[in-house]
Formats: sequence, C-alpha cells, structure tokens
Amino acid sequence: MTDRATISIENISSSFRSQYLSSLQMLHNIIEITPDNLWNNKNHISRSWQVAYHALYYYRLYICQDLQQHVPWEKHKEGAQDLHPNKESLSPYAREQLLTLIRLCIANLDSDLSQLDLSAAQSGFPWYKISKLEHQLVNLRHLQHHVAQLQDRLRNEKQMGIGWIRSEGHLTRLQSE
Repeated sequence: MTDRATISIENISSSFRSQYLSSLQMLHNIIEITPDNLWNNKNHISRSWQVAYHALYYYRLYICQDLQQHVPWEKHKEGAQDLHPNKESLSPYAREQLLTLIRLCIANLDSDLSQLDLSAAQSGFPWYKISKLEHQLVNLRHLQHHVAQLQDRLRNEKQMGIGWIRSEGHLTRLQSE
C-alpha cells in the first residue's frame, strides 16, 4: 500500500484561483470581441450583455462565504442579474462597464479566496444544501457554462471565437473561424 498525497486547502484554493482567473479572462475576451449587433441582440431569450452580467453577478455572490458578506457592485441595476427574456425596462450595460467589473473581480480574487472557509460543511446560502468546497465547484461550473454560452453565440452567428486559456499566464490568441 502506498501513501496517498494529502491535498491541502491551500492547494485547492490555488487551483480555484487558476481556474477562476482563466474563466474570467475568457469572459473578458468574449465581451471584448462580441460585435455590437450581438451584444444587445433581441433574437435571444437573454441578450449577450445579460448573460455576461448574470455570470459576473453570481460569481461575485458565490465567491463570498455567505449571503450576508455579499456587497453588490456599485453599478448594479436591480433585476439585471436575472435572465429574463429581453427585459425591455433595463438599459444594457456597456461593454466597458462589464470589462471594468471583470477587472475588479480579478483584482479581488486573491482576497476573496483567502476569506473562504472551504472546509465549511455548509455553502452559506440556504438554497444550496452543499459544502462550501462543492459550492465553489458549482460557482466555477456556472461561470464556465455562461462563458461557453457566449462563445457558442459568437461561433454560430459571427464565425468567430476566443482562444482557450489553459491556465493563469498561458493565454492563447483570439481565433476566427
């Protein structure tokens, strides 16, 4: 029988940092190259800006230890986080506003991760009956789901896409197809 390596909370946190950073950078790249006519396109159930903001809003919410710790973004518009079909009452976020929000998320990533108790038995959100570690996996999966959704729109409607980001510091080039 061999000794199994023990994975420390620091190693897990470092892995989350790398994957969150890569996912946020990919979302940044998608937002940056999404053409104006796709950014606010009413042909989709939710417009691209809504999908991008939804992903960022919930990323920021769930990177907190619990609901009480969450502080909404200073430019938050009530209801903008929800994926309502073509909600006409909301003015779209400008591309640069969401790029600024992503830069804020990246700048705060280390401090956000350092305040998480990944060993907590509860997620800190009553609607998620899972551990904090699993909750972070859900948060990462949710962010990546919407990155993929926006990437799919770009490929199908504009025959363009972004490069895969393997890990922090290993960016690939933009791709047009």
